[in-house]
Amino acid sequence: MYKYLMEKWIPWALAAASGVLLVVSYPPFGAGYVAWIALVPLMIALHDKQGIDSFYIALACGIIYFTGVMPWIYTVLTTYGHIWPPLAVILTFILILYLAVYTGLYGLILPAFGKTAEMLFLSPFIIVLLEYARGHFLTGLPWALIAHTQSYYPSVIQMALFTGTAGVTFLIVLVNSSIAYAFIRTRSGGFQPRSLAPAAVAITLAIINTVWGQANIRHVKNLDGKEINASIIQGNIDQDMKWDNKYRDTVIATYFTLSKSEAKKKPDLLVWPEASIPFFYGYDAMRTNFLNKLSESIDTPILFGGLGVEHSEDTGKNYYTNRAYLLNNGKVVGHYDKMHLVPFGEYVPLRKLLFFVNKITKALSSDTTPGDTASPLTINSIPLGSQICYEIIFAEPTRMFVRNGARLITNITNDAWFGKSGASAQHMASLPFRAVENRIAIIRSANTGISGFVSATGEISNTTELFKVATANETLKVPDKSGTFYTRFGDVFTLACALLLATAYIRVRRRN
Repeated sequence: MYKYLMEKWIPWALAAASGVLLVVSYPPFGAGYVAWIALVPLMIALHDKQGIDSFYIALACGIIYFTGVMPWIYTVLTTYGHIWPPLAVILTFILILYLAVYTGLYGLILPAFGKTAEMLFLSPFIIVLLEYARGHFLTGLPWALIAHTQSYYPSVIQMALFTGTAGVTFLIVLVNSSIAYAFIRTRSGGFQPRSLAPAAVAITLAIINTVWGQANIRHVKNLDGKEINASIIQGNIDQDMKWDNKYRDTVIATYFTLSKSEAKKKPDLLVWPEASIPFFYGYDAMRTNFLNKLSESIDTPILFGGLGVEHSEDTGKNYYTNRAYLLNNGKVVGHYDKMHLVPFGEYVPLRKLLFFVNKITKALSSDTTPGDTASPLTINSIPLGSQICYEIIFAEPTRMFVRNGARLITNITNDAWFGKSGASAQHMASLPFRAVENRIAIIRSANTGISGFVSATGEISNTTELFKVATANETLKVPDKSGTFYTRFGDVFTLACALLLATAYIRVRRRN
């Protein structure tokens, strides 16, 4: 009886262990090195399992994984969405369950290739493709990818200039697979040195990648390029204050005061967060004039976020966009409208079908209109791409800007929605990959933090604290030769993984 219970529950315990280890790999814990062994218990648990049992075991791991990484979803729904807490719990669990299904699919797909321990080496291919699917299906949510655990280890992620995040995920999972393989082979057949050979090879590859990454960082730092000195303005405006008429002028005064002080450092650019101005620029004449005069008086370009309004003569309606304005010497010299909108935050997908959404949340009563161009702006002859909020977690929009000539990216965002959680740091974790993938520098200004700078080598610096009024100044090098293999060809590594996995499956089916 004891043996039966142990055999029955050990796989679930191992899956739970992997879920916990994955959680501590991400902020706020940030123990990224744990990711290199986090999947080992799950892989051991799945050995000799098949079908629906394997799916459920992996699903359990995924539920723990995403519950631990994304508890802030509940805060967003209750504190800022004003949703009834019991309903918010249900909605949070639905999202977590959806994300966990991708982990469950790993448990379902892996046994389809066979029960031998060698099949574990297909895990990197499977997980890379599942993360790609998660980043694209239903508008995509490439949040907390396995590669993101390495964001603060720049020498590890340099391979992203060829492979994107997929290559880093592949390498981490490969190391996990080789360790799990050694354990399974040793447990079933006794210790044999050859059982350790795959682990030795995988760990050696990880070391070689890190050494090469350090060399590439030195190479990029030695490239010719221009320098730009930028200052970040973090106003730390409470979410409920932003559009409250009682606080509107207080909000404006906060940004004006901080900007005048920071302008004394003579930066080339001041960057304010997403939706930092609580009025419609160009329509509120008095406040628009104040902002223009500020720009003239400090003689420094200001990039700021606000709502844009476009009137259609055809429909007679106003259309609203989430916009980044570039203001120089009192005049708007360019703007960018956010292209990748947040579902249920900036628009309601399938609005006619989901007619009940507005009754349970204070979602926008009218959808925000997405932008359609990724045209760079220009600062001191440096082409600048501006991305708003979470669209920078997607690789393609950044790549599009760089292909259109951008050599520098700003990411303006409002992470106040997340509360005091690890979400803002998790958001920041995407930026080093965008920098390395395209060899560009990034300036991030967040309303409540975390704000900071990312060099073209993926190194994060000069970050601010959460929920603090703050400014930060940094001189960034902008390499002349931005753009990489990944910029030109995109996710060819992921495509190669798909082709190799399909080939392996065909061979297995023919053999059987």
